[in-house]
Amino acid sequence: MPALIAGLFLLALFFWIERRAMAPLLAIEMLARPSVRWGNLAALTIFSMEAGLVFLMTLYLQDILNFGPLTTGLVFGVPGLASVAAGVVAGRIIARRGARPVLLAALLVQGGLTAPLILLGTEQIWLWLLIPALFVGFLGHITAVVAATVIATSDVADADAGLATGLVTTSQRVAVTVGIPLLGAVMLLRADLMAGIHLALAADVVLTLTVVAMISAGLKQPRTRTPG
Repeated sequence: MPALIAGLFLLALFFWIERRAMAPLLAIEMLARPSVRWGNLAALTIFSMEAGLVFLMTLYLQDILNFGPLTTGLVFGVPGLASVAAGVVAGRIIARRGARPVLLAALLVQGGLTAPLILLGTEQIWLWLLIPALFVGFLGHITAVVAATVIATSDVADADAGLATGLVTTSQRVAVTVGIPLLGAVMLLRADLMAGIHLALAADVVLTLTVVAMISAGLKQPRTRTPG
């Protein structure tokens, strides 16, 4: 608890200083733009929930199924291939469909494919659910990353493009550090590890779907330029 209070205090102090600095590290005022604000919220959600998911599934593979580090890495290697594929085609999909609908659909895929993992049991046969769910979920994850970045950086002046990019990059880095302790704290609400993982996965799904609803309402009239 003291560490949490100290962290919140330092975060508030950082924002206070940045709002008054002549040359701030982060252009926080840019969050007044709807596209920048919702794009950064999406980035926070995408990266924090996926980082937390990887953490939870690592615990599941090593502490529940008793796999070693090498086997665990190989399991994650399969959905990792989906990340490569999504990185190749995401820009093309956004160019055809627009960043907003692609972001919402991709976030639904990321959160929706996390939901079946709540059913995971303690036998290795559950890998038949885990690996396909992670594979498709990673497709949604990377596609959502690209769409969120487009939204967060497109509706700004050319002179502010660097500031917008720095802001969304910071959101991504903060999210990675927040997601694991957040879902880890939820997991620890249950004494049994498997039950705790189930609870944390449920929290992941609920948070992701809540943000989807918020972004859908907040970006009713997107004005984003799609990549050529």
